Amino acid sequence: MFDKQYRFKGRHALRVDQLTGVFDEISKAKLIDRNVDVYTNAPLIGFLYGRTADLDETRNPETGQVYNQNVMGDRVIYSSEELQFNFRLIMLLDANYEPDVEKRLDKAFKHMGEDPADEERFDSYVRGGVDVLYEKLIEGANEPGDYINRLYEFVEEFNDRFNSEIDPDDILKLCMKK
Repeated sequence: MFDKQYRFKGRHALRVDQLTGVFDEISKAKLIDRNVDVYTNAPLIGFLYGRTADLDETRNPETGQVYNQNVMGDRVIYSSEELQFNFRLIMLLDANYEPDVEKRLDKAFKHMGEDPADEERFDSYVRGGVDVLYEKLIEGANEPGDYINRLYEFVEEFNDRFNSEIDPDDILKLCMKK
């Protein structure tokens, strides 16, 4: 697992293309630099937002081919440690997918990637995360300032949603424990 090329297909390929595309021709600014960056972050976004998505087969009307965007194998392999961490984290935390905590531990550590259904569950979070990122960062943006504002709003929303109850003093106390 995470040792070969990964392919976004259909509408997710189109969305990855827009997420990694230049939105300001003058500065050549991008929201996300590379496809692999989308691949490593999207499953966590999908999981945190509770979004999964089915594989999509949207085709290019001119060629009839399913749209695709690749993450080259060497990029996947280079990022495999981060991807494995994300996979394990999702398998551990996804009690809706597997209610039994012992089985979740096995999926994350003993049998990582052995069950195609686990890999599909992870990939569905990747696709769901791509959808969330697209909706939050791209949809409705037309000018460079729109993209910057949407990114700022997304970061603020993310912080409010997931970090608002974290007390830095509590973290410090945990670090100071002997």
